[in-house]
This record gives sequence, C-alpha cells and structure tokens, in this order.
Amino acid sequence: MSSRAKLASICFLAFALVASAALSNSITSWKEIFLFDGKNTAKVLPKGWEIKTKIGTAAAEFYLSRDEKDGNSFLHMESDKASASIICNPEKINLRETPVIRWKWKVNKLPEGGDGRPEGKDDQAIGIYVGSGNILSKKSVSYRWDTETPKGFEGNCSYVAGTLKIKWFTLRNKEDAMGKWFEEERNVAEDFNKAWGYYPEEIYVSISCNSQYTGTKASADLNWIEIVPVSTDTKK
Repeated sequence: MSSRAKLASICFLAFALVASAALSNSITSWKEIFLFDGKNTAKVLPKGWEIKTKIGTAAAEFYLSRDEKDGNSFLHMESDKASASIICNPEKINLRETPVIRWKWKVNKLPEGGDGRPEGKDDQAIGIYVGSGNILSKKSVSYRWDTETPKGFEGNCSYVAGTLKIKWFTLRNKEDAMGKWFEEERNVAEDFNKAWGYYPEEIYVSISCNSQYTGTKASADLNWIEIVPVSTDTKK
C-alpha cells in the first residue's frame, strides 16, 4: 500500500471513530430525581409534571416530600377512594436508542382487594406508564404494583370510550414488603413494540395512584425514574 493510500485509510478510520463518538454522544437519556429541599411546606408537584384527574372521582394527591430520618426525598402519592395521575413529556427520547426504563419505588399502603383482572377492582397503589398518541388515540404500557393480582400477570384494558389502550404488567403485589424500596428495570421499547406493533417516536411518562373502585386507601412513593440505553447489566 502506498503512503498516500495508508494516509487516506488512517484519515477514514479517524473520521469513522469521530462520527461514531458523535452519534453516541447524541443519544438523549432522561432522568427525573424527585428532589425536595424541605423548605417549602406547600404540597407541590415536580417541575414539568401536570396532574390529570377523572371527572366525578375524587383526586388522588401527588407532591414532593422527604424522609426526615434519612434525608431521602421522593414523589409521594396517596388516594382515599380517589384516582389521579401526573404526566410529563420527555423531549428527544428515541426508544430505539434508549429502550430501558428504570425506577425506584415503595408502597406504604395497598388498596385492599385491588385486582387488575376484574374491571370493578382495578386499583393500584402505583402504576408507571409510558405511552404515545393524541387525544383521539393513545396507547401505553404500564408497570404496576397490584394487591391481589399475581406477579408476572399481564393484561389489557381501555378507558375513555376506547381511545386510551393500555398493556399492563404486574411486577409486584401484596407479597412484597410494605415500606421497602425496590429498584425495577424493563425494556420498555420491546414491551411497547410487542404490545402495539411499533416503536413510538414521541412518548409521555405518567404515574398513577388509584383506589376509587375498591373504595379504600392507597399510598406509595417514587424516588427516581429514568429512560436510558441498554447496559451490560440490563436485566430485562
């Protein structure tokens, strides 16, 4: 190989490495850490999140809080015969590049008798949703901490005259310790694609707390949540 050819080859490899690094650096992850400084006594939502309630149903509460014993801050949610969710729209998230969702949650009180299988008992202390669509048609996947529903169970449901369709997965239930933090990880891109047949270009993330169907109380906390690329220690 001539010196000129060698130089051209080296330049091409250098360009490819720079381009690859630039592409890697362009991948956008998203993380929400629910920080609370303890100075504001008002019950406030994290910045960028909006509450959604149901007409004719009492609204569950969501607000930032902190454990004074360990200084751990989190998003607190509770419902008393109530239901609501909070929602945000992470920008520039491409689930093909960042397919993994992780979060840290705990439940303080489960809605007694809550069960995702019959419609009349479909309450959860906390549900994590990733969805896409518009007001006329939305599809999402949900990871739930149920009461009676067996862990590993999954199902489908729809709301708002069928315009909102959900594929849900029960990750935890009453068998898991109350008041204990657990970290979770799922490949949300694959879950969404298997459920609905495509990878969404834009997404929303929603957190719910429900106890209206069972007429009971529920309470849970969320420490942080993120959407990131696949790593070598990805569990699922």
